[in-house]
Amino acid sequence: KRGIPEEYVRTLSVLTDQAPPKTFEEIDSVIKEEFGKSAEELFLSFDKKPIAAASLAQVHRALLHNGTEVAVKVIYPSLRKEMASDFSVLRTMGVQVKPGGLDLSVLINDFEKALRGELDFESEATNSEKTAHVLAHMPQAKVPRVLWEFTSKSVLTMEFERDLLRLNDEEGILAAGLRLEDVGELVADTFSEMILCHGHVHGDPHAGNIYVRAKGSPPRPELVLLDHGLYHSIDDVSREKLCRLFLACIHRRTTQIQKISEEIAGPLHRFLPLLLSPTFAIATSMNASDLIAASKHELPESISVQDVGKCIKAMHSHGSNMLGVLHSLGYTRGLLHAVKYPERDRLCSIAKFSVLGLLKAEQRKSALKAGLITLPPEDKLRIRYAILQVDISKMILTVMVWIFLHWRQAGALVFSFFTFLTMLAFGYPRGVMSSQSSAGAGSSSGSVSWSRRWILGLRRPRM
Repeated sequence: KRGIPEEYVRTLSVLTDQAPPKTFEEIDSVIKEEFGKSAEELFLSFDKKPIAAASLAQVHRALLHNGTEVAVKVIYPSLRKEMASDFSVLRTMGVQVKPGGLDLSVLINDFEKALRGELDFESEATNSEKTAHVLAHMPQAKVPRVLWEFTSKSVLTMEFERDLLRLNDEEGILAAGLRLEDVGELVADTFSEMILCHGHVHGDPHAGNIYVRAKGSPPRPELVLLDHGLYHSIDDVSREKLCRLFLACIHRRTTQIQKISEEIAGPLHRFLPLLLSPTFAIATSMNASDLIAASKHELPESISVQDVGKCIKAMHSHGSNMLGVLHSLGYTRGLLHAVKYPERDRLCSIAKFSVLGLLKAEQRKSALKAGLITLPPEDKLRIRYAILQVDISKMILTVMVWIFLHWRQAGALVFSFFTFLTMLAFGYPRGVMSSQSSAGAGSSSGSVSWSRRWILGLRRPRM
């Protein structure tokens, strides 16, 4: 939503589950083509009015002949043919911009592969079962069971789930007796674990696909994941690299941040921590002009079209789609924003599962199965302290950028003062020290430790 006018957001949001539906006759023709029977023959009853309609398919409630209540998702007829012409146009556009230095072929191929996967409901059913297996140790996460007898490439039949609440329905969540904090923690932990412990990345976790409901007494949240059309897989090497990058950003290990970011994002490495979380702005090697451009949602002048192309290729290296990971993380932040879950708490969840993600496979599996997914108190304290430092640094940096943007020459002096204060209190940001020798950079930590303790009144814990 960032940078998009609110009117556009409201208008386009209906595409998640309230798009204009197709007629029952059109939907019934797809069912007949797939199973050789009409909806009324295949099911005991079939509601002609859909309960949800999105951009690719719509969902109808039905009853099997044994009385089981199901949700039937049917693809829009002729959609695959229409998509073929769209992809042809995209490839033509890619060829036209390539002489300018931007090779979009990787991005277009990835988009086509993802969309074709979403148009294959047998693939979605497989994704659904894999997700259910990954989250089998979590009773508070539910994936509807697939009924394969009534599933094909164009029709997906699942158990019908009742009493679902959208994550942006604050009033409904509170009326059900749930706490927003508990809902946010469940969302953060579920998606952090899937990415950082399993490399199983939900590619489309928006409010039309992820729901919550109250369960038990007293009521506790249960997360219900309905749509599994788009997933990305990252191999163990990339997954562990991401775990290390998150922990390095939280603890501000600048050398490690730069090394891993360069491996993942190539020439745009200095922006990667900021994409992971706005809180990590202070952990990057971005200079003042970079930060000002970022605050305007623009690319700095120092970034070329070729750099963007190299970054896209780097993020698709070794068969891992890191762009898909960033996309998923952004969606998850949106879900958490809807339930007013603080960013620092999301980072605590990420830190917890980053630590677990670096364990050996059997240790990690045993810990998750036993529910041992909490960090020791001393590790929690270290992480919260590190995040507090980053929060304060971010606040100071925000003030610096605002002053620089609004006060111009008069603000330059104040800007320099805040820079000096930040370096004294929290150590030199990587960008400030980039021109120093490695020996000088290594000695800076000790030289400011007295002032860090003086300003904060705290001794920084050993990481």
